[in-house]
Amino acid sequence: MLAVKVNQKSAEDVKRLLKARQLMVKHYDVYGRDSFIYFPVSRLDVGTKRELRKFGAEAVKSNAFLMRSHMQYRTMLMNELGPRAYRDATKSYDILGNIAIVDGDGREARKIAKAVMAMNKNVRTVVRKDGAVSGIYRTRRYRYVAGEKTYTATLRENGVVMSFDIRRSFFSNRLAFERARVSGLVRKGEVVMVMFAGIGPFALVIGKAHPDSKLIAIELNKAAYECMLGNIKLNRLKNVKAELGDVRRMAKKYRHVADRIIMPLPKDSYNFLDAALAASKRHCVFHYYAFDSASEPYKEHIERITRFFEGNGRKVRFIDMRIVRPYSAREVEIVLDFAT
Repeated sequence: MLAVKVNQKSAEDVKRLLKARQLMVKHYDVYGRDSFIYFPVSRLDVGTKRELRKFGAEAVKSNAFLMRSHMQYRTMLMNELGPRAYRDATKSYDILGNIAIVDGDGREARKIAKAVMAMNKNVRTVVRKDGAVSGIYRTRRYRYVAGEKTYTATLRENGVVMSFDIRRSFFSNRLAFERARVSGLVRKGEVVMVMFAGIGPFALVIGKAHPDSKLIAIELNKAAYECMLGNIKLNRLKNVKAELGDVRRMAKKYRHVADRIIMPLPKDSYNFLDAALAASKRHCVFHYYAFDSASEPYKEHIERITRFFEGNGRKVRFIDMRIVRPYSAREVEIVLDFAT
């Protein structure tokens, strides 16, 4: 079986990366040998291997993985669901704490729900997608399928607890590694602005890890903002300031205060570079998220960012750039870290 081998000191970082990219095989236990941890994985692309090398991790072959106890369900579920539904049940779903989100309609969704709940003891509710992410708040409709009838997810990530209504707020568990990565770059005493903050994941993770820093988290969606207030209280954070309102208006309120600005709105981040410029100090680090072509993911945004900031009298230095996740067959989500 394909595995990722890493020193124990970097195991948590590697685990977050593999989970964020949904590469870990669900039905086998992680194991340790000597001072190394071995993670079972389904596949590894070139970009992921490059990221893993930063942690001193490598791809190896291993026959030492043990099946988890829930594999006793395998034969029963395969026979009951059929190959297609079983494949969907074991691969095509997301878990947000106590809630699993599946694809499929009607009877098929109920079958998949049964399998998902059997294989994930912490899942108490299963819902299915009922439409695409849409609107300025990036929300999605869901339909109840099985278990407790609730749409409130509660989950733990990177040391913080978050609770929110999945119908009223956007949240992506696939950015967990990004939140940990950016938090690791924050320096002592920085003022960090998080635009399009949602329920607060970036701000919460950074605020928890850096109590000496100040976080300004801006969100337009009132429902998400109220969840963020609750999550700040839930995690007892005194250094996170939630703001309800438009990013451009808030940038005027916080003119030239930010040492670091996070822009996690991949569809439209470019349209808010003017707000980022207004809120940033002369020397500021930016984390800019965007969607782009999988074949040439960085060029257009590098040119746009350079043209904008140099047109406003600032030189741009690109620090890092990486593919965050596949978005569609032809598009990927990227992040560009740059300083001015």
